[in-house]
Amino acid sequence: MPALPKFFKRKKPQKDFLILEIGLERVVCAIFKKDESHLKLVGVGRKKFSTDDEIFNASLEAFDGLAAIVPEFPETGYIGVTGGSLETVTTLASYTREKPKNPIEAKETANALEQVVENLGSESRKIFFSTVASASLDGVRVSNPLGLKGEQVELACFAALKLNSEIELLDRIAGELDLDVQQILPSSFAVARYLQKKDMKDVLALRVGSAKSEITILSEGHISEIFPVDIGVQSQDFFPSAFQAALKAQPKETFPSVIWLFSDNEEVDLGKLKEFLSGVDWVGQVGFPVLPKIEVAESVHNYSQADIGLYSLSLEVDKT
Repeated sequence: MPALPKFFKRKKPQKDFLILEIGLERVVCAIFKKDESHLKLVGVGRKKFSTDDEIFNASLEAFDGLAAIVPEFPETGYIGVTGGSLETVTTLASYTREKPKNPIEAKETANALEQVVENLGSESRKIFFSTVASASLDGVRVSNPLGLKGEQVELACFAALKLNSEIELLDRIAGELDLDVQQILPSSFAVARYLQKKDMKDVLALRVGSAKSEITILSEGHISEIFPVDIGVQSQDFFPSAFQAALKAQPKETFPSVIWLFSDNEEVDLGKLKEFLSGVDWVGQVGFPVLPKIEVAESVHNYSQADIGLYSLSLEVDKT
């Protein structure tokens, strides 16, 4: 990595942070500044890659591209990841509270989450992200149980794992950039949270690249699973079969009513993919109970639909 230019001063403002998003075929490095109640995108560096072996250098080049336009640089950072060996698990933790009239506190859900996920890792895979994605209190589903009261609790504990070798790569990137990483999280998890805010309940969100994609399933407004697949717009005929495989454990009544498309980079033509998917026999061929609506993500604020992942990550990180 080339030496930083003299005008490039490393600084750690408390309200500034960096997001490094490692997509399916592109790395995006961006700085955000919190100004009162607004989150401002200060600058972006981007670099495409073709193979996993190129991710390290692509990350450094995206960083260098950002450094060329932003004179001050925060040390605090977050990493969003897609594809690769990503594996997600949603496990239910059910218990009866001894004091149902007391509000649920963060320590209670954190303890339950820890007990559920502590045995999910293995010698080759490591948990890098876990959270309580949703909950049910006395039979009523809620997105956030904190501060609420109830006796019978059911927590949907979401965990994401990657191969140790990929976690080591992320550590190597963070070390090379001298970045104090606060959290690593799946980009598609952040996108799912964004869709929840749009009140989209039964959705198959598809992040599309040229040769790779990532499927995220939302069921009744709650995150189910995330599936990386080696299918992109270059082999779009295989998407219906991939969707069928991703939904094999899903009850028919909660199959997606919407297939929501956003791209991994600007070179992906979602218009052609939407046209193809609109012609699929979803009921007869794929087994959907009703015909799903095919939607292409719209740009939001100053973010193109190819930067929905980055935008969603910024919203998720801003809550931490």
